[in-house]
Amino acid sequence: MAAEAKITMLGLSGAGKTCYMLGLYATMQLGLQGFTLATTDMDEDLRLTSLWEKMVDEEGEDRWPPPTGSEPYQYEFDFSYGMRPLISFDWLDYRGGAMQSTSTQEDYKILLNRLRESSCVFLCVSGEYLREEISSDTQLGLIKRKAGISRMNIFLTDLTKNLKDSQRPFPIVIVITKYDQCAERAQDKISREKLFDDIKKMFNTLFTPSKDWLVMLCPVSLGKELGKDSLTGKIDPKNLHLPLVFALYAKLREYAMTEQEKVNEAKIRLDTLRNGNWFQRLFTGDDQRAAESSLGNYQNQLQEIQQRMALLAQELTNAQIFLGGKEQQVDV
Repeated sequence: MAAEAKITMLGLSGAGKTCYMLGLYATMQLGLQGFTLATTDMDEDLRLTSLWEKMVDEEGEDRWPPPTGSEPYQYEFDFSYGMRPLISFDWLDYRGGAMQSTSTQEDYKILLNRLRESSCVFLCVSGEYLREEISSDTQLGLIKRKAGISRMNIFLTDLTKNLKDSQRPFPIVIVITKYDQCAERAQDKISREKLFDDIKKMFNTLFTPSKDWLVMLCPVSLGKELGKDSLTGKIDPKNLHLPLVFALYAKLREYAMTEQEKVNEAKIRLDTLRNGNWFQRLFTGDDQRAAESSLGNYQNQLQEIQQRMALLAQELTNAQIFLGGKEQQVDV
């Protein structure tokens, strides 16, 4: 069975993509607020768990997983609530250098095609680039190049070509990995807002009045001690589940919008059949009953989707989500 959602994380080598995925899996594997995550391959579960335990238990450079090889690897997961599956998704892990490969290289082609199929994209920016407030356009340009943001924009521009026929905003998560490296400049609400303002400057094209992008800002960390000592600091994950919850919520939101359209169309058809004259109704009884059955099915499907959305929405009440540059609240 094909995955319902496809998530792709854009980021350069060293940005923390693989470590984020390992931390996310380990956190959700144990269960969080009733939600759990499991691979569809039991052998992959053992491998991912082993890599995570090495990060937690060991010290020194060897605690960190090796860079992803030249061959991209796709993981498949089931996301559940109370052990009952809510939605399935797959995740592509690839070497960060693929972002900077030429268009003729195979890993570049795989990444580009994957983005075109994705239902949500995570843009990965390391907190090391946010240690100081951005004070000039020159500094902003330098950071955007170092963090690979200029290259990310090229991929996003390609992605927009597939959005032209869609009336629905595409979900993006700007994931600030290694947040422990910039947390000192965000000790209170005002300073955190300034940090997020810097992120908005870095990704200014996603915060225009355009309705193309539904954007979540989310800092994540594997542990606050790592900012000062990555070799011996304690692993203590924070916020790793939130980008995933948002991505899956956005996919269910898409399902709900499609199902609502079906409900609306079924109501119009049923009203048309019911409002015919007595002679027309004489010959449309079977059609009317079929329309009533279809409407009931669509309404039940919509209700089930909305119930799943409500479960996820409770985790996003404090999330920073923007549409057309304006902050939004999650709804069901």
